[in-house]
Amino acid sequence: MYVSLIKPQKLEPIELDQFLEKGWFRLGDNLFTTAFLAFQENLFNALWLRVNVNQFELSKSQISILKKASEFRVEISEMKLTDEKRTLFLKYRSSLLFEPARELDHILQSEGGVFNTYNVCIYDNAKLIGCGVFDLGLEGVEGIVSFFDPDYKKYSLGKLLVLNKLLFCKERGFRWFYPGYVVPGHKRFDYKLDISKECSEFYDITDDVWINIKNLCLPEQPLELMVNALHILNPILHNFDFEEFSIKKYRFFDIGLDNGYSGYDLLSYPYFIHCFANSQLEEVIIVFNTFSKKYELLICHKMFQINMSKDPLYFSEFLIKPVKIVFAEANPLNFAFGLHQILKKNLKTDVKEN
Repeated sequence: MYVSLIKPQKLEPIELDQFLEKGWFRLGDNLFTTAFLAFQENLFNALWLRVNVNQFELSKSQISILKKASEFRVEISEMKLTDEKRTLFLKYRSSLLFEPARELDHILQSEGGVFNTYNVCIYDNAKLIGCGVFDLGLEGVEGIVSFFDPDYKKYSLGKLLVLNKLLFCKERGFRWFYPGYVVPGHKRFDYKLDISKECSEFYDITDDVWINIKNLCLPEQPLELMVNALHILNPILHNFDFEEFSIKKYRFFDIGLDNGYSGYDLLSYPYFIHCFANSQLEEVIIVFNTFSKKYELLICHKMFQINMSKDPLYFSEFLIKPVKIVFAEANPLNFAFGLHQILKKNLKTDVKEN
């Protein structure tokens, strides 16, 4: 699955480590993962990041940040939601050019949750000017959110909060610090790469390995693999007289992150080739599975109808759920030939029988 969300009822520290190692992260009371993100109709890879704490060493610029803010008091303790923190978050939020969560409570868990949550607080005398929240696993720590008073911008409080989280990890003997995802091509998240490019790794979901960020090759990431594969296949299909088949964007690839839809196992591919409606209840599509490196002919159930204006570039009429792989093949020419063999007699009948 490229997109998924669960609500754990119980979570041991080692279990949090296991989720983090597979590119999962916390949001509220839930754990989620996604391989893709959409910003203003543009799609990007979401690459989960971690820092090797044992290898991390402060840079000259980071030492300078710590010295510049040495007049402030830093306290690290178990996280308690307070009105002071809520007010600071709202002030921080109002200074941003993008829209994060509306309230701090939407980011964090409810009382009595399953996460072991700490915070680092920065004070100017008695005034709270910065807060960074993080969860403890057994060997790993995930940095959930940092927010600060924009009036103190010159002190680089955002970086200061992250540095204090890292120093806490180092002092307590944690192995990994997980700051969340980076989004190549979208600069909003590049600050996470400033932590340390030398000892930062990203999770390669396709091959299930962690790779040094310096060795990132975007053409090998899921979005590029998927799009390139479909663009190779599509003209071949047209040569087999499937001119009506076309590549579509799927608006709802991440609908599984909504609690109301997370249990339906809905389609999580942002692109596919739409073939035809197999019946009033089914759609037939082609996806490129980057895990198996194969094209798949899928039968999908139409689960929910969506009332949106039609756009020829999108499939946006229904939320769909894959229910059957009719066949799969890695070679695009062989896939097109196999598809032709299946569909050449009677499209709808043959798909159902196969």
